[in-house]
Amino acid sequence: MKSTFKSFGLGFALFAMTSSLGFAQDRPIAGANCENPVPPSITNSSSQNMDMLLDAQDAVQGFIEASNNFIACVDRVIDRRSESASQEQLDAWTALINDNVEAQETVAAAFNEQVRMFNESQE
Repeated sequence: MKSTFKSFGLGFALFAMTSSLGFAQDRPIAGANCENPVPPSITNSSSQNMDMLLDAQDAVQGFIEASNNFIACVDRVIDRRSESASQEQLDAWTALINDNVEAQETVAAAFNEQVRMFNESQE
């Protein structure tokens, strides 16, 4: 079980680095149905068990999927409205994406830290 979880931790770290994650503020886009997801809370505890980590993994993966959908939605808005939107509006939409990517990275780092602590407790 120990080596399985180490592989899982490394795999998730690589996945997190190659996917788009972040803490985006919820600023609506007029006329668009882009839903900015709320980052999951990752418990900071060295006493987590495997079930708790698997629950956290599910929450993180759900957040990543929802975040990627949000980013794709904002990208579509930018593509459709780029000619009529002001530079200020385009910058605001780009900031939404950047904030979301930052949130994904923060969530992934918190989860990976929990995996590291779990692995250390199993040694």
